[in-house]
Amino acid sequence: MKCCSKWGPVLHIVVVGFHHKKGCQVEFSYPPLVPEEGHDSSSLPEEWKYLPFLALPDGAHNYQEDSVYFHLPPLTGDMKCVYGVSCYRQIEAKALRVRQADVTRETVQKSVCVLSRVPLYGLLQAKLQLITHAYFEEKDFSQISILKELYDHMNGSLRGTTPEGSQVYLGLSPRDLILHFRHKVLVLFKLVLLERKVLFYVSPVNRLVGTLMTVLSLFPGMMEHGLADSSHYRPRSSVSEESGQAEATPGSEEFVSVSVTDIDGSAGGCAARPERPAVAADGHLLKPPSRGSPESSESDWETLDPSVLEEGAPKSMEALDSEAGAAITEQPQSASGQAVLTQGLVSGLEEDQYGMPLAIFTKGYLCLPYMALQQHHLLSDVTVRGFVAGATNILFRQQRHLSDAVVDVSFSRQSRVVLLM
Repeated sequence: MKCCSKWGPVLHIVVVGFHHKKGCQVEFSYPPLVPEEGHDSSSLPEEWKYLPFLALPDGAHNYQEDSVYFHLPPLTGDMKCVYGVSCYRQIEAKALRVRQADVTRETVQKSVCVLSRVPLYGLLQAKLQLITHAYFEEKDFSQISILKELYDHMNGSLRGTTPEGSQVYLGLSPRDLILHFRHKVLVLFKLVLLERKVLFYVSPVNRLVGTLMTVLSLFPGMMEHGLADSSHYRPRSSVSEESGQAEATPGSEEFVSVSVTDIDGSAGGCAARPERPAVAADGHLLKPPSRGSPESSESDWETLDPSVLEEGAPKSMEALDSEAGAAITEQPQSASGQAVLTQGLVSGLEEDQYGMPLAIFTKGYLCLPYMALQQHHLLSDVTVRGFVAGATNILFRQQRHLSDAVVDVSFSRQSRVVLLM
């Protein structure tokens, strides 16, 4: 049931349509989303069960065309976040040259979607809009040869392309963001930096995802390498699963709620909280190191092993000064002239010499440029510690207790950032 392209950055080209009885469903995929099925199968991997609702957004019937950015979880352990770009259009049914039997409504609504390994949102969108327009101009949706050509063309033109430079930021305008939000941009920046639960709300979707991704582009290296672990969530398989999820989560009974009165009434102005044992990556308990005295100003957790500094011969002060100067004034370059990136020991992200991008979207902090209503349970999932998400459904905005801040990106000049903390 696992399928992914091994030779190019584009995994699949998918067509999602709205069926009058079945709702949103996959109508075509190349290569097939499920290898055992055909190109016209509506079967989906369990991890991508929300794909039809992401590619064909809520309220799409109110617009003639729209575009969506969204993230999907990886199918295998060696994969990272899957970046999706979808272009939606609708056409009158009477304008079709070949009208299929299941077309019973006055309009036909479909989205052409690209699932990619690389976060080249604007570049993929620009190519996809042209193909979507040509696909609809055929007025015969059984003509899928143009979609197969799109798959081959994208993998051929993007082969070896690394998410660097202006291609990543195509279609994003920090200037417009600052002119629109003014000083509130600092509030948005700090909310993400503090890893709070931030919900963006507006219609249509292209304005929503554009604003959200432009905010993230203010963080150095975030668009290029900081979103690799931003979609590691578990799809909900049943309605009853959410109610029993808290009981089934190991250690969920150890969470303690502390009121404001407890904080004020505690000695020294700090609330006493039970210490939880530290757990290593393999699940074994770590024994806290012993301290020499309660008055010790340094923790043994932060003590550096002297043997680390004893590698090789000692260096002179002049050599250390020259290395420090080179690190500040000059960034290491590879043979191709690009900055050298290494895998972070803690974050696992591709980092430069300054530790950028920041490890924000890791360990359960999600980035979902667009959220479908079917993903609503993620806002209260105990395995999700925070999120930066966009939504167009009014239900997300009404349940404000699930977010720390709601950003109402209205068309008027007075966009609001409502802090709910």
